[in-house]
Amino acid sequence: MLLGIEKIAAPRPTTHDLARNMIRNLNAELERVVITELKDDTFFAVLWLRQDGQPVTIDARPSDAIALALRADCPIYVSEQVLQSAKLNTSGPPEGPSAEQLRGWLEGLNDEDLGRYKM
Repeated sequence: MLLGIEKIAAPRPTTHDLARNMIRNLNAELERVVITELKDDTFFAVLWLRQDGQPVTIDARPSDAIALALRADCPIYVSEQVLQSAKLNTSGPPEGPSAEQLRGWLEGLNDEDLGRYKM
């Protein structure tokens, strides 16, 4: 965590950096991440890549997909069905920071703050 807070590059690639580098070295590009499904309280995601002009999809855990999207600077989408399902699964008012507080915190983050952690 200290590496991310101090904005120091990790001496070796993290798992997500490794995956990003593999995508690049295979002449592919991560175009988007889509959170596709919510089933039995588990979210599912798909990586949409383009390799040699052809679309390629890869099943992924949403946490990994989002970490890769942040490193590749590509959009993250959530299907309408997932949004509706997640909305139905909530009970009572949300706890924690308000939407404005969360927005302010997120806007203050940069690439180095996201996804960097010490293992």
